[in-house]
Amino acid sequence: MKHNAHLQLVTRDDTSDSPTTRPVARTAAQRQRAYRLRRKRAIIDAIGEEACASRVTLLALLGDGLAALEASDTSTRLIESKRHSVKRVLQAIVTRYAIVLTD
Repeated sequence: MKHNAHLQLVTRDDTSDSPTTRPVARTAAQRQRAYRLRRKRAIIDAIGEEACASRVTLLALLGDGLAALEASDTSTRLIESKRHSVKRVLQAIVTRYAIVLTD
């Protein structure tokens, strides 16, 4: 196998060799769908990494966890998982905003 010293790494940001293209015009519905997908991805990525998550993502995780705990059809296994998730989210919020819970 021959070593090629001229190999280039190409990233999404590297547009030097790509032809000039116009941005694709999106409808409001397409933009909204893309936004919802980004939010869902951010929430999934934040699980276990709550300390680094944005405020909006933390609140979404907290809402999801509390809704699951309130639902009557939530399985016992899922309840335990959601309790741990809610504890991690609350801990991240308390730590980030220096909230003292004891008065």
